[in-house]
Amino acid sequence: MKTGKISESILKRSVLKKCTAKNPQVLQGAGTGNDCAVLDVREKGCVSCAVHPEIVEDKSMIRYAVEHALNNLACSASAPAAVLVTVLLPEGAEEGLLKTIMEEADAACREHGVQLAGGHTQVTGDVLKPLVAVSAVGICAATGNRIVSETRGRQPEYAGCEIVMTGYTGLEGTALLANMRREELCTRFPVDFVEQSRKFAKSISILKAAELAWESGAELLHDAAQGGIFGALWELCEKARCGMEADLRRLPIRQETIEICEYFGLNPYCLRSAGALLIVTKNGEEAAGKLRAEGINACVIGRLTDSNDRILINGEEKRYLERPAQDEYYRWKDMEHGKDKCCIV
Repeated sequence: MKTGKISESILKRSVLKKCTAKNPQVLQGAGTGNDCAVLDVREKGCVSCAVHPEIVEDKSMIRYAVEHALNNLACSASAPAAVLVTVLLPEGAEEGLLKTIMEEADAACREHGVQLAGGHTQVTGDVLKPLVAVSAVGICAATGNRIVSETRGRQPEYAGCEIVMTGYTGLEGTALLANMRREELCTRFPVDFVEQSRKFAKSISILKAAELAWESGAELLHDAAQGGIFGALWELCEKARCGMEADLRRLPIRQETIEICEYFGLNPYCLRSAGALLIVTKNGEEAAGKLRAEGINACVIGRLTDSNDRILINGEEKRYLERPAQDEYYRWKDMEHGKDKCCIV
C-alpha cells in the first residue's frame, strides 16, 4: 500500500467490510465520509472514554488493545458501546495485514456486544511496526458510580476497606511471551504447557468481574495492566489517597507464569497483568464469594489504611512497595532488541 491515507477501495473491502459488530446505541458508525461516530445516550447517563495503544508484534496484541480500553471503562461502571480504531502501518505493509488487524479488532468487539464504529487508517514511514490505538466509548450510569476527583484530599472513607483481587498475576505478559517465543519455550517446556500459556490471551477481560463487583457494593475498582500487580496496587493507593497492607502470598499466580518468568529472568509481579482486577470494598469475603460463585477467581489480598505507607507482607517479612518502574515485558523487549519479528499473519 502507498504512503498516506488508504484508498477508498481498500477502505471498503479491508476496513468497513470487517466492521461487523453492531450496537443499537450507535446512530452513525464507520462509513465512507463518516468522520465521527454518533451515539444515542439521551437520559441514560454520562459518556465515558478510554484509549489504549499497542505496537502490534503479534496478532493477539490487537485483542489486548481492545480489551484494555474496555477494561478501563468497566472500572468506571461504564457499559461499553463503541470502539474506534486508529491503525498506522509502516511503508510496504500488505493489505492482508490491515485485514487481519480489522478482523481481530472486530472479533474482540463482537464478543462484548460493542460496535467497531470508526477510526482512521494510514500508511506512514514514521512507524517501523504496526501501531493500533483503540478508543472505547461507554455509557456511565448517572447513579451508583463513585467518581474520584483528583482535587480531593485524602479519602478516609476508603481506609479500612479490603482489597479483593480477581484474575492472576502476570497473566497477560505470560501469554505475550508464550506467543512471541513459542518455539524457544517448547525446547524447555512441554508443548501442552506452552500452548496453555498462549491461551491466557483469552482471559484478559474484566467486564464481568467489574459488573459483579459494582453490584456487590464496591467502593472503587482498578484494573491491572502495564506495571503488573505491583504497579496496579501503587496506582490504587494514589487514586484512593490511602496507604495499604497486602499479603504477597495471597496474590494469585499461575505456575506457568512462575516458570516462564524464571526462564526469562523476569519479576512476575511487575509484568503486564490485564485480566486482574483490584476491588475496594467494605465486605471483602462476601464480594469474593459472589465472584467465585460465578466462576471468577477472587480472594482478599489486603486492605487500605489511613496512612502513606504501602506495605507488602511476606510471612514475617515486611517491606515497602516501590514506585512502579518499567514493566518487565518492556524491559525484556529492550534486552531482546533486534531479535523480534512481526508475526501478524
